[in-house]
Amino acid sequence: MITRQLALKDGIPVNAVNISDNKGIQNAIKELGIPCPKSVIVLVGGAGGIARLDKSAMRKAIGIVAKLAEETQSVVIDGGTQAGIMTEIGKQRKQNNFSFPLIGVVFDSLLMKEDPPSILEPNHTHFFLIPGDDWGDESAWISKIATSIAGDSKSITVLVNGGKISRTDIDYSLLENRPAYIMRGTGRLADEITLTGKVIAIDTSRKAEEILEFLKSKL
Repeated sequence: MITRQLALKDGIPVNAVNISDNKGIQNAIKELGIPCPKSVIVLVGGAGGIARLDKSAMRKAIGIVAKLAEETQSVVIDGGTQAGIMTEIGKQRKQNNFSFPLIGVVFDSLLMKEDPPSILEPNHTHFFLIPGDDWGDESAWISKIATSIAGDSKSITVLVNGGKISRTDIDYSLLENRPAYIMRGTGRLADEITLTGKVIAIDTSRKAEEILEFLKSKL
């Protein structure tokens, strides 16, 4: 395990840990000073490919997730890059002066191809750098890290928009017995995925306050 500090956009410093196997997760959590056990929200969904007509619903859904995390002081975990829902959750956290931990999980070889300021979302508070060479390699790690942080606290997955990799993210959450809440109306996978057992739909046309209160009851 290697602990280091990365410089993000505008020189913002952030702590990151390289881990190579599941055994390193708990030590990495301690090294980064992430509160544990703590309720966790795994945020998955659209990075690219979000249609213009879906962006308003996406922003509404992410706004609800950000407020949910703040009011419950939950940890949010996502893919941590400057794209789609990850950019939006970082923006919402900054604009509202929220304090919840926002953790990005990124495959480390990406930082050999791209400088951190050009690829990592600058409003995230911590990063796990994990083995891998391509998009989607982080999916299993996100799920395992979320389970480790939650411990005996509750955790949920929220899907906003999304594509092929998001389907894998949902599968890994279900393997961890983590329920997935699907933000219907945000486009693509979120409007197409089959609802079974722990995959539960939320209609984003409902009032934001109603959705927030429903999700709060699950954490």
